Amino acid sequence: MNGTKEKKLPSKNAKAKVIRPLGYLERFEAALHSLDFYRSNMVTCRFAIPASLIPGSGLDPNDLLAILMQKVESAIALVVLEHSLLRVGLRNEHSRKPSFVELESVDFRNHIEWRTLSPSVDYEGELLRLIRDRLDVMVESAETKPAWRILALHIEGTDFVDIMCEWGHAHIDGMSMKIFHETLLRKLNNGDEAGPSIFKDRVLTIPPEKRRDLLPPLHALVEFPLTTRWAVSTLWKEVKVPAGHSRLLANWAPIRVTPYVAQYRHFSLDNGTLQKVLAACRQHKTTLTGLVQTLAIFSLATRLSPEKARGFIGTTVVNLRPIMSSKYIRSHNIDPNNTMANFVTMVDHEFDTDLVAKIRARASGSPDKEAHNYMATLGEFVWPTAEKVRGDLQKRLDEGTKNDMMGLLKFIPDYRLLLKDWAKKPRVYSIAVTNLGVIDGNPSNATSATEAEGGELSSKWTIDRGIFSISPEAHHAAFVICPLAVKGKELYVSCDWQEVAIDKTLAEGIVADLESWLRYFGR
Repeated sequence: MNGTKEKKLPSKNAKAKVIRPLGYLERFEAALHSLDFYRSNMVTCRFAIPASLIPGSGLDPNDLLAILMQKVESAIALVVLEHSLLRVGLRNEHSRKPSFVELESVDFRNHIEWRTLSPSVDYEGELLRLIRDRLDVMVESAETKPAWRILALHIEGTDFVDIMCEWGHAHIDGMSMKIFHETLLRKLNNGDEAGPSIFKDRVLTIPPEKRRDLLPPLHALVEFPLTTRWAVSTLWKEVKVPAGHSRLLANWAPIRVTPYVAQYRHFSLDNGTLQKVLAACRQHKTTLTGLVQTLAIFSLATRLSPEKARGFIGTTVVNLRPIMSSKYIRSHNIDPNNTMANFVTMVDHEFDTDLVAKIRARASGSPDKEAHNYMATLGEFVWPTAEKVRGDLQKRLDEGTKNDMMGLLKFIPDYRLLLKDWAKKPRVYSIAVTNLGVIDGNPSNATSATEAEGGELSSKWTIDRGIFSISPEAHHAAFVICPLAVKGKELYVSCDWQEVAIDKTLAEGIVADLESWLRYFGR
């Protein structure tokens, strides 16, 4: 009998590793990953290296890269210890109810890759290619390691390193990765390093007291109250799409789950141009998110015929952190704004057939899309529409978590079956915008590593650039736009689409229109 008990012990120990089941939103994201409906998300930040770690600092040039790697990885180790979802595994990803499991260690050899490039390389072209290629490479959600990976890019002899961090959405959202980079910057500037007792030979040993300190999921932290009328009407749309609503569906881009190939482009605006765009947004009572959503819809309206699309539905990813409040959050001193997790929802925007017809009628009189008179003419419709989009978003924030789509997730028994069913229906969304806002890349007002202050180069790290890129979800929006700016620096606008969903000429036309319009408003 004793022998039988001893044989059962390993099984009991394995079960004890489970921390908690995934929450509703986490399970939904895991199902997307499991079905190969999306593959990767990434935020790439350019970290300016302090003068003490660049050529000419007095250190042996052959040692500089090794010292740089050690400092960056040691700081990353502390970030991982600070944010619990970066150090848990995922069990039974392909089941209805996966679970997060505890890990004893994280081997950075499986998560962080360093590449040093020659100065002769077309670096910006290589970076664009790497982002595009890696969006098609799935971030593994394994039981034995957390779902994130980093590619660190450094050009020999330069004063910056680009840190490309990718993650699995079952664990965290896009705002979490913004928090990751800001936390990493703080650790680097504080000079914090993980000691050899926990970080040695690129392996982070997780202290026992931190192996199970996982926050409850979103729906356990805040309530999502629903009125009966709203819930019934929303669920009924899944059964029978209203006639007026059906004319807005993205039938011009039928859902095709395979082959999964993401296409990607990005462009940037300098800070001067960005500030003029933002000033125009404030003047017209909207935001950059509202403007970008509107401009993408206007581009589609002028590039697609009425036979292909009479109206459109767009959607915006909304960060729930600013409106999260509950007794649990207050009593446990949780700061959602600095917490890495899945704290998001979606807000829809309808662009009806009358508006789209007016846009087309006005645009038809000005065939030259690059001409300022064309943009000035359509501007009459741009700003009121962008203000309406901003109103949709503000309504969500004003109402808090009441009558939010997140409240319906608990009624769905199997997200995999739901997604498979959605993939058989017409595509709903034409455009999705997910805006991470602004990263403060120099919170202590230190100069960058390439600037002088009082005759001396700065000893501080700064973030000089940020790029947000995602692989589009096969069943969701046909075209995805991801803005991200660094305070006082450039704005990068990334555009993503599934190759089998949109014609390349049309997609690149939308990208060109977005850039032209933003430069027009920032002139």
